[in-house]
Amino acid sequence: MSVLLAVLLVGLSVALALRLGSTWVLLGGMALLLGVGWGLGAQPAPWLPLLALGLVVAWGPRPRLGLAPSRATPPRPANGKNGKGPKARLNKTKTPTNPRTTLSGLAGAPAGLEDKYEILEKVGIGGMATVYKARDKSGQMLALKIPQEKFVGDTRFVRRFHREAEVLAHLDHPSIVKVFDHGNVGDTHYIAMEFLDGEGLDRLIESRKLSVRSSVEIMQRVAEALQHIHAQGIIHRDIKPGNIMVLKGAIREDGRVDPKGVRLMDFGIAAGKVLTRLTITGARIGTPVYMSPEQAKGQRIDHRSDIYSLGVVFYEALTGQPPFQGGYEAVIHQQIFQMPTPPRQQNPEIPQALSDLVYRMLDKDPEKRPSLDQVIAALKGNWEEDQGLQAEYYLALAVEAKKGTLRLVEPSGMLARMWSGVGSGRGQFPSPPLSLAVDPQGRFWITLFEYGGSGVRLVHRFSAGGELEFSMGPYGMKPGEFLYPASIAVSGNDLYVLDTETNTISHFDLEGNLLGRFGGAGPGRGTFDAPKGLVVGRHFLYVLDYGNRQVQRLSLEGQYLSRYAFRKSRETQELRVIAGMGLGLDDQLYIYDADAQKIRQVAQDGQITSSIPLQLLEGEDPNSIVEMIIRGDILYAARRGGTKIQRMRLSGEPLPPIDIYAPLRSLTVWVNYAKGKN
Repeated sequence: MSVLLAVLLVGLSVALALRLGSTWVLLGGMALLLGVGWGLGAQPAPWLPLLALGLVVAWGPRPRLGLAPSRATPPRPANGKNGKGPKARLNKTKTPTNPRTTLSGLAGAPAGLEDKYEILEKVGIGGMATVYKARDKSGQMLALKIPQEKFVGDTRFVRRFHREAEVLAHLDHPSIVKVFDHGNVGDTHYIAMEFLDGEGLDRLIESRKLSVRSSVEIMQRVAEALQHIHAQGIIHRDIKPGNIMVLKGAIREDGRVDPKGVRLMDFGIAAGKVLTRLTITGARIGTPVYMSPEQAKGQRIDHRSDIYSLGVVFYEALTGQPPFQGGYEAVIHQQIFQMPTPPRQQNPEIPQALSDLVYRMLDKDPEKRPSLDQVIAALKGNWEEDQGLQAEYYLALAVEAKKGTLRLVEPSGMLARMWSGVGSGRGQFPSPPLSLAVDPQGRFWITLFEYGGSGVRLVHRFSAGGELEFSMGPYGMKPGEFLYPASIAVSGNDLYVLDTETNTISHFDLEGNLLGRFGGAGPGRGTFDAPKGLVVGRHFLYVLDYGNRQVQRLSLEGQYLSRYAFRKSRETQELRVIAGMGLGLDDQLYIYDADAQKIRQVAQDGQITSSIPLQLLEGEDPNSIVEMIIRGDILYAARRGGTKIQRMRLSGEPLPPIDIYAPLRSLTVWVNYAKGKN
């Protein structure tokens, strides 16, 4: 009987302990068990006190030291039953379960402000402070910014925290968040500011909710806010998407933004022009991705640093990604030493005028950045208007990219046009182009590789405006078909396509009619071994016969005429590797001697008339084929797969290279007949 009773008592005590979440119930039950056991045994004296102790511990009042939180009843409303009576005191031994309660009843809320504010809910938490939605005694909604407890002991942080309120209190602008009050009650510091119901710009960028127009109008409001604070001698120092709030409903369906719907926030590290940089807990102030180069280097900064940071934010709003990415040190290095990919090359829908503006804002030299007056004027101006093609000629590129695989670049390196891409829509293809040529009408011809099918075509023509007009060249080995059309060239009304799988060249007119096919595999003299490219002039066709280490000169009908090759030395017949060629305006031939890493100008009789060194840039493959074109006295050369076009005068004088930000496939020239001459 005693054993059965003991088992029942153990089960009861454990069940109650689990149900009520208290070790005290368990201890009380065990004491009760011991007392009953003694009462049924040979020692009756202690059992009554232990039984009483067990009952008191298990079912009486107990402190909050359980295995799980105790279940307390919610507190009474702070203002009584009708909300108009005096504030009731909260039983501090109980934890509320409803997050939307008064300050004194909100779980985790700071204490001490009950007489001033009623906190309704926690709306956000950052790296250094928590923001609560609150109501003051007049009923006005506001946001309370409360520092996190771990920073309150840092006097420098506290000074900065209150300086933010003091800075904002002196600013009056519709696009700057308003501050109503700040102070402290004991260790509870606070800023009471305008409550903003909306989303941070970082969230809008992440969710892809921004059009180009809405990005422009948001940036205009922020630029105007910065203009106002700079006029007061203040530098914000921490411009980033998370510090820009867009109110609900501010972005309309047409992309327009309510002028009153944008706020610049978080002036916690704003400072006058006399300061350089501040530190908190040993870290640099500001977010590395949005730092200016001078800020990243810890140098003295001024208002132009904010313009740079605004440019970074604008870049991200337009493209969906920041210009620099990676770890802290990697981003700092990029901020100081590298320029990012121009925005329009990330997103072809970005007008060139905006892309140029952002790029100027990101200049490493503060002196070269536009002023805020210029930024605002550009954002208010006709940024959608296409200025047209103004240069006399453009570099035409085929590149490896998802968007804009075909591009026109000004001789200075500025992107002018981009179209086509990798995709399934009209004018898009499963892979980037292999080669690119331009005909006398300014139309673009490309070749690409795609496995055979009934509808597959490997040669395509685009209009001068970038519209797909015509396709030809099925996959196959019959005349007019191709397996791998690696190179294409145009002369007058003649179109030539080199197939490196069959070692043949197909000759067409510009309407796609096959006129002939010649070549084939062989040791030379009109046959080829691993041909890599072709160029065509007014009178001759040149084939880069890579496997035979020579350039072959053919008539426009395909008849072999001569070859060009370089011996490694006078003592040997072994030939140098030839890995590129190009033609000047008067059909001067230029050949890249890969062994010597020099571009040789070659006369028609084979004599070398001049040599120009070609630098191997970082990350380039020395075995890559070199694409080149010559306009006037400037030679443009780029290795396939590289991301820079080297420029040099025919005299050998080097010029700054052009960044193209995508691996090169093919390079040619597009002449603007409206502006220049062939």
